[in-house]
Amino acid sequence: MNVKFEEAGINDMAEINMIQKLAFKISYDKYKFCPAFETTDEQLITYLEKASVYKIITGEKIVGSIFIYEIGDHHYELDTISIHPEYQNAGIGSEVIDLIEKIYSDALLWSLSTPETDYRNRYFYEKIGYMQFDTEVINEQLTFIRYKKEVGLI
Repeated sequence: MNVKFEEAGINDMAEINMIQKLAFKISYDKYKFCPAFETTDEQLITYLEKASVYKIITGEKIVGSIFIYEIGDHHYELDTISIHPEYQNAGIGSEVIDLIEKIYSDALLWSLSTPETDYRNRYFYEKIGYMQFDTEVINEQLTFIRYKKEVGLI
């Protein structure tokens, strides 16, 4: 699939939020907690000050988004990767992460979190080189697995 992405702006946030709600509804229903599902448009706009936010585009349509935080010296966090359910399982995630890693070529370490019982996401991240290094208990229903990918000397 031909995928590109561009930095998102304030005018994109309502559409990005709608896609996040569609993408994370199952997680919210399952865990009774999902920040990406519960976020308002106004809250998303404030993330533009803290993160690099990209809209994922196929053709001329926004089909997802990715938020990237600079954690420290050459360390970035992949946060809230969402793909519209109609476009999931089409290779978009792999393509986007590959493009992101090329753009952030100074990165030595990437990190991310995903629910422990979200085996599809865990398989995907492990397949593209991420390794589990920690866990974080959120509530009785939800534990996050923390992943990292070292891409240079640390």
